[in-house]
Amino acid sequence: MSLADDWGAHGITVNCLAPGWFRTAQNQVLYDNKEWVEYLVDRIPVKRPGDIHDLDGAVVFLASESSRYVTGQTLLVDGGISTGAMRATVSQPSKGSSS
Repeated sequence: MSLADDWGAHGITVNCLAPGWFRTAQNQVLYDNKEWVEYLVDRIPVKRPGDIHDLDGAVVFLASESSRYVTGQTLLVDGGISTGAMRATVSQPSKGSSS
């Protein structure tokens, strides 16, 4: 937001694209766990993780003249998961365990 404030006078817009759960090399270990994927999908309102092409429209919009009056914003492309609760692991830590 501060960059949008700084650069707006120069005609430059600054926004943030915030993808939800997309399979990447970094999180592959999670997607290898069938139970975790089922847990994830159950919590995403559209009932699936993101596909790389799900970002296309948002990227094109933010790069186009149609967004010339949009600045300082975070655009969530997350299948609606931001509407509810989510944890990064399948099982809850047992009571008495220290982390």
